[in-house]
Amino acid sequence: MVKSLNTKWKEFLFAFSGFGPNLLMILMGSYFSDALNPASLEMGEQFQAIMPGVCYILPAVFPILFAIGKAFDGIIDIPFAHIADTLSTKWGRRRPAIAVCFLPMLISYVMCWIPIGGADGKLLNTIWITVFSLIFFATYTMCLIAFYGSFSTVCTDEPQRMRVSGYKAFFDTISYCLVYALVPVILSAIEMHIDTLAFVCVPMMVTMLIPLFLIKEGEKYGYPENEGIIEEKATLRQSIALTFKNKIFRRWLLVNTCAYFGLQMFLASMNGLIIGGMGLNGFQMAIFNTCAFAPVPIMLYLFNKAKARFGVRKIYQSCLLVFGIAMLNFFIGSRFVLGNDNLTAKMIIGILGGLLGSWSIGAFFMLPYLAPAQISSVEEKLTGRNHSAMYFAGNAVTTSVAGAISGSLVYEYIKNLFFASGKGVVWAEAEGELSASEVAYRELFGVCGSEEEVMNSIFNLGNLLVPFIVVIAVVIGFIVAFKMPRDFTPAILAREFKEMDPSLDISAFENAEEKRERSEIIFVQVGLTILSGFIFGFIWLGILIKSIKSFAKKFPSAITYIASCFIPYAHIICVLKMRKTIIGIAEEKGISVKIPKLPLILFCCIFPVLFVNVPALAVLQHGMNKIFAHEDK
Repeated sequence: MVKSLNTKWKEFLFAFSGFGPNLLMILMGSYFSDALNPASLEMGEQFQAIMPGVCYILPAVFPILFAIGKAFDGIIDIPFAHIADTLSTKWGRRRPAIAVCFLPMLISYVMCWIPIGGADGKLLNTIWITVFSLIFFATYTMCLIAFYGSFSTVCTDEPQRMRVSGYKAFFDTISYCLVYALVPVILSAIEMHIDTLAFVCVPMMVTMLIPLFLIKEGEKYGYPENEGIIEEKATLRQSIALTFKNKIFRRWLLVNTCAYFGLQMFLASMNGLIIGGMGLNGFQMAIFNTCAFAPVPIMLYLFNKAKARFGVRKIYQSCLLVFGIAMLNFFIGSRFVLGNDNLTAKMIIGILGGLLGSWSIGAFFMLPYLAPAQISSVEEKLTGRNHSAMYFAGNAVTTSVAGAISGSLVYEYIKNLFFASGKGVVWAEAEGELSASEVAYRELFGVCGSEEEVMNSIFNLGNLLVPFIVVIAVVIGFIVAFKMPRDFTPAILAREFKEMDPSLDISAFENAEEKRERSEIIFVQVGLTILSGFIFGFIWLGILIKSIKSFAKKFPSAITYIASCFIPYAHIICVLKMRKTIIGIAEEKGISVKIPKLPLILFCCIFPVLFVNVPALAVLQHGMNKIFAHEDK
């Protein structure tokens, strides 16, 4: 067999393949709904909408069609996976599927973001977007299934699969980081609307072409179609039966579906939860997500360490419960509980929720790739059958249906519900130039007065219900997880297969010594954490400097900023200068702001460059928050 990933850089590059499509899919999943119907944004920042206050689709019809589209996307994964598993061409098995689907995937994505009927053609837009979203979901899924299905053949053993899955989880994390931390900053800073940003990001789809050059299969390499290992090929019906009759996989699906139901609802609603529900802006949203995503690579390392001792099941259960607790922070920090003020309290609650959620996020990214890859790899070695893409299709079917129900159906409906104390709940739909929230505020409930008075009176019910719906989903996932295997190591999975089929010979797995390559995993995760810290420290530093410059126009220079980010210990000057400037601004405004110098110097010594010096940034940000709070009074 030809080894496709015979060097470490190829492992890293192969894991990077899905980065572009995943980034754009996350962007779509997170912003597309509110871009078309910005009801959940209430009266907050509107750059996340294609046009502020304008609903481009039929709110009563679109959720059903979009949910059906996502569910259909999951269903067609089954025949697509069978094609990816059994296709035999001179170019190979997986590569033709990616090559054929790439261009339709790119074009249909662009078309989804162009509501050709304008603000008045809601029916036309609803049909147009539904059709092109079906094409996009189908071609995107085919590309990704072919990519994931190649994991079991391009990776030669469990340590390599662990590394590639870890790299893949990291790139997924970076995708989420960029979408949730950087995108809000870009939208607010340069006043760009989300559809424009989506078009700018489309060229990143090209990363999906990387597997065409890295997967070694087809006539040229003689594997798997010709001189290589001859595998037992199953028919479509047999492949479906083998996949869904597998008790190990079914138990994993139950847990993963519950987790994905909650995760997808959270991701679809995050925009509304922070901007509408908490009454914050894009810059503050970026800080929350910095805390949630920057620690994920080191959390992945801790997850791997913990699962080696306690097993995947227990640690994954802890991830589910912690995620539920983190979600409740959105309710505690909402305008309904804390009002429109209390910025410091909201920031603390949001940051703590983000840090808690970071423990769960990495696991949610990694296990959906690792579990099916491990199960299919062990099955191939025991039975000679390779239908790994069908396992990923099984994952996709259940998660697509769960995501369609949670993010595209339930959330799309409840976000149009508003309530006022003593006046009940109403369905509000945008009318003309008024947003859905303004309709509810000024017409349905008859609330008049200043914007502050209005916002203190009316609340979006969907933004308040989402955290509790997610908690219910993850608690159910926690309970059903007791049926999962203790771990997904080859030895444990082989014993599970033996229970299902006593005729199988698993002696090779029982006698094999587990290889973990722990030192390399530590090096990789620490390195990825530094890289992740760079991305978010860089963003946070930019936000902080922009805040200071809004009061002190001449600070700081671009040279100081760049030197602080890249030259070790040069940031000491920048940090102390920022401290002095913040204290000076506070004194001019008659505010008492104390920022001790010694801890800042200590942090600067421990963290040699500013982009990883999160403690110093947090201390300085606290000082700026006091100035902002004074300005808001």
